[in-house]
Amino acid sequence: MNHTLKMILLISAITGYTCFAQTNQSDLFIMEDDSGWQKAITTHRLSQFPKIHKDGRVWFQFKAPETAQSVKLHMEPPVEYDLQKDASGLWNVIVPNPRPGYQVYWMLVDGTKVYDPGSDMFYSNGYCSVLEVPSPGEDFYHAKHVPHGDVREHWFYSEVTGSFRRMYVYTPPGYDKDNSTRYPVLYLQHGAGELEMEWTHSGKANFILDNLIAEGKALPMIIVMNNGFATRTGQTGQTPAGNARWSAFEEMLIKEVIPDIDANYRTISDREHRAMAGLSMGGMQTFTIGLNRLDTFSHLGIFSGVPNNYTDLLKGVLEQGPAFNQKAKLWFGAGTEEASFHNRQKEVQDLLVKSGIKAQFYDSQNTAHEFQTWRRCLHQFAQLLFK
Repeated sequence: MNHTLKMILLISAITGYTCFAQTNQSDLFIMEDDSGWQKAITTHRLSQFPKIHKDGRVWFQFKAPETAQSVKLHMEPPVEYDLQKDASGLWNVIVPNPRPGYQVYWMLVDGTKVYDPGSDMFYSNGYCSVLEVPSPGEDFYHAKHVPHGDVREHWFYSEVTGSFRRMYVYTPPGYDKDNSTRYPVLYLQHGAGELEMEWTHSGKANFILDNLIAEGKALPMIIVMNNGFATRTGQTGQTPAGNARWSAFEEMLIKEVIPDIDANYRTISDREHRAMAGLSMGGMQTFTIGLNRLDTFSHLGIFSGVPNNYTDLLKGVLEQGPAFNQKAKLWFGAGTEEASFHNRQKEVQDLLVKSGIKAQFYDSQNTAHEFQTWRRCLHQFAQLLFK
């Protein structure tokens, strides 16, 4: 290793941040030794970047137009890094210790948002690039050598919305081998920044359940992932805020989706074997609809989804006191770094405890409003269902 490269690595070790420096002898940028680096699992098969080092750093490389004056990397939660241009015209930066899990990012080329063609893409209120950063000691959402279930694309026509709609349906391992077995159902909702495919694409819900079932920690179940946006025929946009906000979705869920699933899959079609959960907006839908539909659902999971008007929605529950414990099982989870949702979760916990109502609360350590939080929530929640 030459003297210049040693100096770069020494600076990196001291500062915790590595970019690319130019030597005095040539116009070539000195890159780090390639050992210890490997492609991220979200890196496109025809690309070599982003790369992840065994010590946790991530190397981004981006090709911008020759006229570009600056390239920045924007990662969520908001933080930006300047890329530096090497002699071949490629822009580079190495980021120290990004947050583990499924990270959303994009490039800013002279201030204009651009996606990274080297990586996978994700829809979150607009398309973004994504990076899967390994989380040491966490592999519960990885594909493993265990029996796998199937994820099916299921279409139906909704009279409520006047349109054909799509759901994704997870069926557990062995579903097609034994036609006599029937299964409980979890209705699992996405957030406002996603669509119905994201619980499997980004959340890895199918792998989480495959692994839990193989370990004997969760019962085999069907998971229905429905599009949470619904408007009635002739209606434009969402309905007003408050309990009416999800009225079209609620009507479609109760009158069309659940009967359709019960008719086409081997479900156990009673409330004791039916649960609802969701992240963010999906958690708010679960909170709002689920508490009003205890004749339909026996388990409710709210992941980063306690709504602002929770006191109004909880009024009827709190009035019942301990008697409510016989009607439903409540579960709440949020990341410790998402202040608003985490704080509201704590406030709900205080109210329920004072009223003698049992519920379980989970804190996802050092995560924010992101899929690593919601993966952990599903992993915890699924182990408690239908037992």
